Amino acid sequence: MFIVALGAACVAQVQGSESVSPQETSPQVLETLLDAGAPKEKRDAAMQQLIAHAQAGDGHSAFYLGALYRNGMDHPAQLVERDVETARFWLQRCVESARCPLVALAALAELELAAGNAKSAMQWAQAWVILDRELENRTRGSKPHQNTTDAPYKNTAYQAYLLDRSYRAMSKVKDPDAQGRAWFDELRKARGAQLDRMLFAQLQGESGAATWGSGKLKMSAENQREKIMPAGGRMPIGPSLGLFLYRGNPEGGRAEAAWMVEGLPTPASARGLDTQARSFRIKPYALDEDGKRAYALLPISFNVGEYSLVPAR
Repeated sequence: MFIVALGAACVAQVQGSESVSPQETSPQVLETLLDAGAPKEKRDAAMQQLIAHAQAGDGHSAFYLGALYRNGMDHPAQLVERDVETARFWLQRCVESARCPLVALAALAELELAAGNAKSAMQWAQAWVILDRELENRTRGSKPHQNTTDAPYKNTAYQAYLLDRSYRAMSKVKDPDAQGRAWFDELRKARGAQLDRMLFAQLQGESGAATWGSGKLKMSAENQREKIMPAGGRMPIGPSLGLFLYRGNPEGGRAEAAWMVEGLPTPASARGLDTQARSFRIKPYALDEDGKRAYALLPISFNVGEYSLVPAR
């Protein structure tokens, strides 16, 4: 069975488009960057804004840059050439910032795996899985189907897939688990304060999505959290995770538009999740006086049963 799961904190991550801080990239600018059909001059101007905000210390802007440079022309935006060093620089700047989405850790793990750096890949992969699961344990809702101790984690298949590939990249050692723990202890000692800050910011509702104002978009039905992929549809290549910029229709229902911000392991692997992002339905909402649409950062994972960190029952 193939399951597409929206992030458990998806509704809490949905934000409006007002009250953008001076150092934060607005959703309209991000939309221009991600839209391969937008005029070049507008995209160039948007890129300069993104870089300026990242340089000023905005973690989300640094993450967007890292995603673009990690994937290069394989990214649907087709904006920049792939540059591992530049991607690593911006993703690490994100981790060092006051607000950095946890998915940046998974992007770093994928970057280091592709670069052949098994130790760094294992460190970042473990950091992401630990923090992502701690966040989910602390933020599950009060409804029974969201709050049971044996409920599957939303990204379990992709998490297992990432860790499995990280273990396979290691040189042969007598005890891979012990080696993995030792490597993570090194990262924890060097970056523990930064990792804690990432989790606490997320728990405070400041880091799961860009702070684009008060929440405006609401899920129209709880049963949208999980969907079975149709056999004839575009299928992701194995376990994957996609993060999408979602522009909500004020009349409710399906998205006006959705663009991939990051696709893990790669945008090609996560193909098909964009269809699910566009099919996600919201309740109607009122426009502000400026008439701007509401946006969301929408995480969607693709779970394949053969990969799981949840013990079989």
